[in-house]
Amino acid sequence: MRSPTRRQPSEAPEAVQARLSARIAALEDRVRRLEARLRLKAAPESAARRTAQRAAEPARPARARPRCPGCTLELPRGRRGESCVWCGFVFSAVTRRRPARKKR
Repeated sequence: MRSPTRRQPSEAPEAVQARLSARIAALEDRVRRLEARLRLKAAPESAARRTAQRAAEPARPARARPRCPGCTLELPRGRRGESCVWCGFVFSAVTRRRPARKKR
């Protein structure tokens, strides 16, 4: 038995493609406009101040984040639990490695 509400005939693939392409173009245009507004809102003097501070400070290498021995993903900041938040690896299953020595 047929349902009381009839299915609407599907659109032609070309019409669907054209409609989706128009929506994508509109979204890309909105993103471009928002990025432009964001660049205008950013204070130019604060950017100049930040670059001056970076030039004054000596560059230091970023400290490597601890990684899970099971999945080798970086562990999130904060207190480390008993198992990996990503894969569930139990850290007590392996001994803790010493940090690598600096090479001379």
